[in-house]
Amino acid sequence: MTSEKHLLAMDPRQCVGHTERRSQSDTAVNVTSRKASTPDILKAFHQEDPKHPPDPVLKQDTPPSSPTHSAVFSGGLRHGSLISINSTCTEMGNFDNANVTGEIEFAIHYCVKSCSLEICIKTCKNLAYGEEKKRKCNPYVKTYLLPDRSSQGKRKTRVQKNTLDPTFEETLKYQVDPGQLMTRRLQVSVWHLGTLARRVFLGEVILPLAMWDFKDSTAQNARWYPLRAKAEKYEENIPQNNGELAVRAKLVLPAGPRKPQEAQEGQLALNGQLCLVVLGAKNLPVRSDGTLNSFVKGCLTLPNQQKLRVKSPVLKKQACPQWKHSFVFNGVSSSQLRQSTLELTVWDQAIFGMNDRLLGEARLGSKGGAAGCPDSGSQSKLQWHRVLSSPNLWTDMTLVLH
Repeated sequence: MTSEKHLLAMDPRQCVGHTERRSQSDTAVNVTSRKASTPDILKAFHQEDPKHPPDPVLKQDTPPSSPTHSAVFSGGLRHGSLISINSTCTEMGNFDNANVTGEIEFAIHYCVKSCSLEICIKTCKNLAYGEEKKRKCNPYVKTYLLPDRSSQGKRKTRVQKNTLDPTFEETLKYQVDPGQLMTRRLQVSVWHLGTLARRVFLGEVILPLAMWDFKDSTAQNARWYPLRAKAEKYEENIPQNNGELAVRAKLVLPAGPRKPQEAQEGQLALNGQLCLVVLGAKNLPVRSDGTLNSFVKGCLTLPNQQKLRVKSPVLKKQACPQWKHSFVFNGVSSSQLRQSTLELTVWDQAIFGMNDRLLGEARLGSKGGAAGCPDSGSQSKLQWHRVLSSPNLWTDMTLVLH
């Protein structure tokens, strides 16, 4: 009791670290003071002389949310499935393996008008037993558009009982833009469903859609594909396109010191302002219903490793969200920003208490480029240099999400 009273008597501020400061709403960070007013970035197009506090301050605005619109989506005979934690675990290696045999027959069709990819699962033959001792096999088929292996990106057929030659005749559908389609790989895998939801991997087929000719009518016919063992590692070194993020950035610098003493003390250098407008995104990996509840997180890492974090509002039920949301970093200098890194991540808000799903990320700055994507590093550094070398001018950019 004595120790508990001692803890209750302590100042809560003594128990909190100060390596990173964040507002209660997670939408603003003030490094030195929480009393600074929030500038309006949308007014900055016409008003270029805001007041600048002497120390780095992070601000952001929340303009009125734009009206949402429903994305076009047409369901198939069997479109999507309920979120399954067990099924997600099988993609992480928590499953049994059988000796892979047999083939699978399916057809691929893409409808340009509705932007819908259709996979017609026909039949399988000569499958291995999921439970060899019991000579039992309850097969079903599951698909993903890699690299998205989330539960929202999963489609699966019904389970066929006690057969090595199942007939499905089911169509699984994805809502996906043609530009993004070329960056995806179709994974079609066959599984056995045993007792107590025990799953056994029976084989898979992976097809790079960039090599697929959707204009060829013969390519839409059903084909037989041999089932293969699961690859130990996917092509992790190949950068994947998870959509595009449109942003607008500007470095605002004051016209000059009013007094010579200000320039000598370096006050002018810290009176810069980095303005960023997150306009919108497209070609994101959507849910099975063709929509997203998306938002954007930003993190500016300064040379002293201080992190300034921001977060946009959530736009619900939109496949191509248009946030038009602004982030403003006050009290920064161009020399600081040349050694800083800005990371932008796009997320799908969780449902049913699950974790938010990362849709993609992009980086700008001295350490630009998403992890595992060396080619994007030089491009992001060039875009960052354009912003810093053109003060008081807006620079429009389209960032590829990885």
